[in-house]
Amino acid sequence: MVNKVFGRKLSAHHIEYRKLAETAEMGSVSRGQLIGLARKLEMAGLIKETEAKLLLVLLNTASTSSFEKGGVPIVFKSNYCLSNEICRSESRVSILLSSLYDCGLVVMRDSGNFKRYSSRSRSNGIITACGIDLRILVARYHELKQKIDEVLEAQSKQKDALHCFQGLVRQIKASYASIETTPFTSLLFSRMQKIIHIIGRPAKASVGKLHKAIGLFQWILERFLKQKTAKTKYRHFADEMHIEYTTLNLNCNCNKAYEKIEKSKTENTLPSKNSKSLQIKPELLAQALPNVAMFMKHGLQSERDLIGSMEFLATMKGISSHAVESAKKTMGTKKAALAIAIIFEKHCKELVKSSGGYLRGMIAKENRGELYLERSFYALLNEAFEEKLNDWRVQKTEKNDLTKSNDQKSSLFKSELNEVLKTLKMPINSKQFV
Repeated sequence: MVNKVFGRKLSAHHIEYRKLAETAEMGSVSRGQLIGLARKLEMAGLIKETEAKLLLVLLNTASTSSFEKGGVPIVFKSNYCLSNEICRSESRVSILLSSLYDCGLVVMRDSGNFKRYSSRSRSNGIITACGIDLRILVARYHELKQKIDEVLEAQSKQKDALHCFQGLVRQIKASYASIETTPFTSLLFSRMQKIIHIIGRPAKASVGKLHKAIGLFQWILERFLKQKTAKTKYRHFADEMHIEYTTLNLNCNCNKAYEKIEKSKTENTLPSKNSKSLQIKPELLAQALPNVAMFMKHGLQSERDLIGSMEFLATMKGISSHAVESAKKTMGTKKAALAIAIIFEKHCKELVKSSGGYLRGMIAKENRGELYLERSFYALLNEAFEEKLNDWRVQKTEKNDLTKSNDQKSSLFKSELNEVLKTLKMPINSKQFV
């Protein structure tokens, strides 16, 4: 035979809630404030819609004076009456009350026969009461309000980050569709898709993950816009003298501090005995390393730009910081920066699979005195020149084919016209037309 236990479960935290309700300072919180708190509990997702509806019915049932000083807000309505007000069954109301009791939003004071009533004295004062005690809401008002504010603030941050994330994804897709597809833009778009795959469902992702993705997407969008506006730059300059209103050699004066820092860096590094000073013209850097120039914020104009972005380029291609430091020690700062830039360019052109392994191979060659970076650089420059030459040849052949086809059409038209004119018989006597 099964022994059924009737009534509600009573545990340690239920007893604590009862004690807390008895110590509530009545008069400190009004009924209107508690009604607003109940609505915000539903907005924050701390309670369900039907639970919030039942809690509002209980608060509206209790009188306003019962929440003032000396009052006792206890509801004596039966489950039948409450079920009619919220349009639910009696058993459902009992389950909802138990749920609110477990959350510490009401205190259930049940009698022996589970009836709700009050025993009053001659002066109409309540001596004992068996019903739904709402004093726990007064005691926990500030605690619940702080909890609701934290949850709503977190939800607001999540919503803002989600909107920004989705907007950046739309902008990147639109920019990718509007520009010419290159290996660089395809690489950026694949990175964006990989980030979206890692994030998964954006609505369920944390705010930290979304903010990291937003930072990366903003950087990708800047590169897309730079790629888009690079073709609209005006490159035809007038052959006239420009009057200089600024101080001469201003760049030299401004960059002295930077040069001192770079000089101290190069002095600290220990280049190999076999290394020679590289003889590469600065204007050739952007021609030989176009993909590297695209990743630069202000373009690639000198070796100093390569040195400043060396660690960034290494991180983009998965080269460890230890490998970069060892390259600086063995090659020197300038040579290491050029080596990493060459590896970056070759990796973008799919000539190199493992960037870190390729750099360590360069370090080993430098130790043996067999590393010639100038050859690799001029090979990339020659390859870029050949690509431009091939494009020019293709355009020229297309133009020649077009002109040939037009000539053939015109000659064919002339021959057909001559044949038609021969077949026509012109009248001999002009009087026939009179």
